Amino acid sequence: MRTYTAACSALVLAWVGCAGVARADTAGTAAGETPPAKGRPARTTPPPVATPIATPSPEASPQKVEEAKSTAKAAELTPIVPSPRNPLHPAFQLYSEIDLPILGIGTVFAAARLVRNQKAYCAPLCDRVELNRLDRTTAGYWNPGWQGASSYLLVGIGAGALTMLVVEEGFLPGLNDAAVVAESALAGIAVVSMMTLAAGRPRPFLYGEKAPLSDRNGADAGLSFLSNHTVAAFAIATSTFVAMSRLRPGSKAAWIVLGVGGAMATAVAIARVMGGMHFVTDTLGGAIVGSSVGMLIPSLHGSPVAIVPVAASGGQRGLALSLRF
Repeated sequence: MRTYTAACSALVLAWVGCAGVARADTAGTAAGETPPAKGRPARTTPPPVATPIATPSPEASPQKVEEAKSTAKAAELTPIVPSPRNPLHPAFQLYSEIDLPILGIGTVFAAARLVRNQKAYCAPLCDRVELNRLDRTTAGYWNPGWQGASSYLLVGIGAGALTMLVVEEGFLPGLNDAAVVAESALAGIAVVSMMTLAAGRPRPFLYGEKAPLSDRNGADAGLSFLSNHTVAAFAIATSTFVAMSRLRPGSKAAWIVLGVGGAMATAVAIARVMGGMHFVTDTLGGAIVGSSVGMLIPSLHGSPVAIVPVAASGGQRGLALSLRF
């Protein structure tokens, strides 16, 4: 638990620290300025044309039109766009008012299991008769080597995703998209942490005496369902696949990323079972939740749906749903 919480938190802090630099980079190009390449003279490009929010009424006075524009401007979220020069980079649009709270809440929820201090209800030894036939096959497992391997594999997946995005896009755009990957992992962990605390299911090693007595009497021994390692691994693999699909539309690279990431995430799940930390059903559920969140969270970024204010003649005001296809 501490491994992936610390890793996600470090990524969040690094991304927040670079947000100011990203805004400075954006401001420098907002007026159409393009930094000169080495040995080349500076050149300018036309600034991007803003999409009109709503067509003003022909009867609306210039003052009403300006008021509508000011209202729309004040209602806009604050985007963080590290690299406005390339329309394909970054893959996701981040907003300070949305993504920072999501990362903060996700981090707190991910750490919720750390404050539990009650031991499992059947500690220090549980009766395997209460288990279903599938989970009974791994009851009593205990192997610290496999447990360590699962944590190393998870860190490897996260580090690999970050490295690949930075190499693909550059530092700031890559860090931008890595923040969405971290959001996916944290969101998945937050969801399953609530389920884990509510279920209070004993871990497999409580159904045997191989594990040290201190571990079997510890609070962590009653947190088996679901597997947070598995959720985080599959969320990272799936969200990285979505990012690569946007960065390289129509390329096979995204499917290669999904294949490698999925294989590593599966290895994490297997290691958690072999280490005696989770049952098979814990990891199967974790894989489903992780893959689902890994697809959902990135898909919510850069959505073509927007709600914008509208002003018309006669002092009428309201909201309009804007869709881009």
